[in-house]
Amino acid sequence: MNKRTQRLWNDEVALIVEEAGETDSGYPTDSTETSRSIVLTNKLSVQRAEFYAAAQNSMKVDQVFEVHAFEYNGEKLLEHDGKRYEIVRTYQAEPEYIELTCSVMPQTGV
Repeated sequence: MNKRTQRLWNDEVALIVEEAGETDSGYPTDSTETSRSIVLTNKLSVQRAEFYAAAQNSMKVDQVFEVHAFEYNGEKLLEHDGKRYEIVRTYQAEPEYIELTCSVMPQTGV
């Protein structure tokens, strides 16, 4: 059996929705988290071709997570093991599953 098809679902990620806020005067404020869903995931390696294609476009991809397609609702952020990631690309090779290609977000407020 191909390692890629063995689905163990032994990791968790938090899928996060954030919305930009604004003051009463209409000035933008920091984004606030409006939703967080914990889902099971398979942590996958970034494929070599994807890594280099991202680098050619001045992007960096750090991790790929596979989740059940019905649990993903277009979130742009996720958290895994205390790291926050931006979802830079999605890929649905099979109807039941979707791959979330992610880039680590820089730490703020440290």
